[in-house]
Amino acid sequence: MKVEIKLFATLRRHLPDLAPGQGGVVDLPAAATGRDLLTVVKIPEEEAAIFLVNGRRQELSVPLHEGDRVSIFPPLGGGGATA
Repeated sequence: MKVEIKLFATLRRHLPDLAPGQGGVVDLPAAATGRDLLTVVKIPEEEAAIFLVNGRRQELSVPLHEGDRVSIFPPLGGGGATA
C-alpha cells in the first residue's frame, strides 16, 4: 500500500530528495502501522514526537491504510531565558 509522508524540521534529512514542504510516497506492506513506517524511513521512535494521520494525532501502533497522509514532527526544542 502507498501512503503519503511529510517530514518536518530535522526529520527531513531522512528523505533528502524532497524539497521543504514537499511530501513523498512510501510503499508499505498491507497492515503496516505507524511504527512500521518509521522503520522503513529509518526514523528512531524517539525522534517522532508528533505523528499525524490524515490530520489527526495518532499512536504509532495505529494501522495505516492506502492513501493515508502521514505527517511527522520531531520533538520541539527551545525554551526561553529564565529570570
